Amino acid sequence: MEHEDFKKAKVKAKLKAKPDTPNPKEKRDENITLLPKSADSVFERAVDLNEVEVLEEPFEDLQKMSQPKGVPLSELHGHYYRRAAKGRGSTVYVIDSGAWVGEKNKHKELSEIRLVDYLFAGPDPGSDMVDSWSEFYHGTKVLSRVAGRRLGTAPLANIVVVQVLNKFQYQTVAHMLDSILRAYDHIVQTKPKFAILNMSLYFATGDLSGAYTSGEGNIIQKIKKDYDYPDASPEQEAAGVLTTPEAVIRLSRYLASEIDKLGNAKIVTCTSNYKDAPNGLLPANEMLEFPKTVVVVGSTGLDDKAIYQYWDQVRVYAPSSNVMVASFDDVDDSPTILPTDGVSFGTGTVSGMLATFVSEGVPIDDAVEHLYKLAHSRKPPGVKDPEGYYTPIAFNGVEKSEWPSTVGDQEGLEEYILP
Repeated sequence: MEHEDFKKAKVKAKLKAKPDTPNPKEKRDENITLLPKSADSVFERAVDLNEVEVLEEPFEDLQKMSQPKGVPLSELHGHYYRRAAKGRGSTVYVIDSGAWVGEKNKHKELSEIRLVDYLFAGPDPGSDMVDSWSEFYHGTKVLSRVAGRRLGTAPLANIVVVQVLNKFQYQTVAHMLDSILRAYDHIVQTKPKFAILNMSLYFATGDLSGAYTSGEGNIIQKIKKDYDYPDASPEQEAAGVLTTPEAVIRLSRYLASEIDKLGNAKIVTCTSNYKDAPNGLLPANEMLEFPKTVVVVGSTGLDDKAIYQYWDQVRVYAPSSNVMVASFDDVDDSPTILPTDGVSFGTGTVSGMLATFVSEGVPIDDAVEHLYKLAHSRKPPGVKDPEGYYTPIAFNGVEKSEWPSTVGDQEGLEEYILP
């Protein structure tokens, strides 16, 4: 299913490799402006943005992103199809633990990242462009699913990393809220064509923190049921005091409403990795109020069924089990590609896909609905699904009729994708 603005895709020409290009310096110099990569990159050729590229792809989670409706995965024969736009002109704000995208980065998967800025959230904001071992390099992994050379769905997108962890390498809900504020300010100041705030995280604080795991699910359910949030008590309002949950709820709603007003920005966030988590954790629950601005990504397993938290309001899912990401070895810290689990990484995949749709010509106002329209269940023919666990999985829109008959040249990629 093509958007009306799509042109007929052309047959894929061979990719050409280029030498590695150094990344911006590890420590942020306030006088330095980080600019996108130059046009001689392996991924930047003067081509029709809707031209279809094909790669021999051993990772099934990527193949599934280009699996058309009604086509068995086996018919892809190990190939992955994508359009040449690859997020060009879109900007993705990766709000996370940080990312190894500085000068000391040795990971080839991240060597082509088009980093335009690196922001630090406060209180006590950091100053070094790093990712945290204690967070298992979470931000780096998510970034690789957004804009990695091979693993990313938008390798040509401009990237702004917003490091939530402060200089002491910890975070609170205050840091998460501040990270959204910093991304918002950056959008207002720089005016990107299209911006996506990727938030592979959710707010947990005060009375909200761990309530469902300790058997007190009624606390969150009461606060969030049908998005009917309670106001402060008359006594609290008279004193000008809000409870922590109420303050977080109000700030989350306010920030989502301001981002909605921008017109050129979307929030892509996720459900929980806990099966019994309450529906609509923040900021995911903002989708109910701002359906054209907030996208919530669910998770599917190896059998293409929903796993972890299932929320019937979610309209798009992505593989979140045995997903390949860029990371570093636990023993010697060497760069590697490894499988991991978690809805965070499917969220990055969908953020990149949304960025790519706009770079292909889909109007910003239609991008979210276009994402939902293309998503489809991978339920095998004849299989019954009374529980409805075969949920709609994201699809990049490259139909079988558009598949090139030749495979792209992967020189410069194969050597490190399978270390």
